Amino acid sequence: MPAGFKAAGVACGIKGREKNDLALIYSETDTAAAGAFTENRLPAAPVRLSRKVMAGGRCRAVIINSGSANACTGVEGYADAERMAGLTAEALKIDPGLVAVCSTGRIGDPLPMDKIEGGIAALAEIIRTGGNGAAPEAIMTTDTGPKQTAVEFEEEGITARIRGMAKGAGMIYPRMRVEGLSHATMLAFIITDVEAEAETLREALSRSLEQSFNRITVDGDTSTNDTVILMANGRSGVKAGVRFREALDCLTRELARMIVADGEGATRFIEIEVRSAQSREDARVAAAAVANSNLLKCAFYGESPNWGRMLAALGYSGAEIEEGKVAVFLDEVEIIRDGLLREVPEDIITGKLKESSWKFMIDLGLGEGNDFYYTCDLTPEYVEINKR
Repeated sequence: MPAGFKAAGVACGIKGREKNDLALIYSETDTAAAGAFTENRLPAAPVRLSRKVMAGGRCRAVIINSGSANACTGVEGYADAERMAGLTAEALKIDPGLVAVCSTGRIGDPLPMDKIEGGIAALAEIIRTGGNGAAPEAIMTTDTGPKQTAVEFEEEGITARIRGMAKGAGMIYPRMRVEGLSHATMLAFIITDVEAEAETLREALSRSLEQSFNRITVDGDTSTNDTVILMANGRSGVKAGVRFREALDCLTRELARMIVADGEGATRFIEIEVRSAQSREDARVAAAAVANSNLLKCAFYGESPNWGRMLAALGYSGAEIEEGKVAVFLDEVEIIRDGLLREVPEDIITGKLKESSWKFMIDLGLGEGNDFYYTCDLTPEYVEINKR
């Protein structure tokens, strides 16, 4: 753990007596903080509350529940989010204005505040004794396992640490914006002991999102609750510089890959890279269209080389396209040249499509714009999970 931070998770009864479903992240001192939140026009109550906290650039604690998104819950839902912040502040003896709140789970369900109240009291006691390792599990919904990673680096002989945990497997197509700059969901919490001002964290997080969480999709659905919170308490004495930004990018990219690899029912992890587009934005929208194509994602699951679906997605993406200049590679194998399908030996393609991870490189031949998306296949298990 970065110096001065503690975390804990407990089972408070939202998901039954045995499943951890309430987590707390706490800093012993004030932190500079930055947050990024969903651009969904119906943001959840905790998103609206946490935006206000992050706008102030300071934070001491984040309280997170799973099992209920507290989204589309009206005035009562916002009051419950405020109550979660107030209870946490009271238990930790800190300002409630320094407590961010996050929720994940089924949309429309009210929070069981009687259970959460007892859970917050239990978490505060655990934090006082040093915390536990259950927080990453407590924020899970349809995830098959906890997602966490950490990076350690040195500046002038002083060690600094950055640690992150995330959740997400379905309703994954984040489009998040950092505050302060001009059923399932995606949450990530990043803590570090580097020294930084809130504006520095906002800029670093905004840049980092564009190579990580804002470049992933499981099903093309943007959640009401997507949130990333970054907190820095300065305990290491290392100032946030180039090494910190590199560590942050490494950490967010790894967490983003974990989310896609754990996509609901997914059997394939796929990178879509678009090069030589007319602009970077053209590269992004082209990669996003291919990554979100349900027709193509079904073909990925079926191990079918139905490359025409990829060309169709490029064509409707909105990016500038000239058919005769398009080239596509599956790993190192060229499958499309000059906009035409190539005759590739069947055994080569069959062997590739049976692998669990692929990369498609799409060259549009029009300019210098490059970008990418991570995606996965679409399977019967995804339908089974989400038919309820």
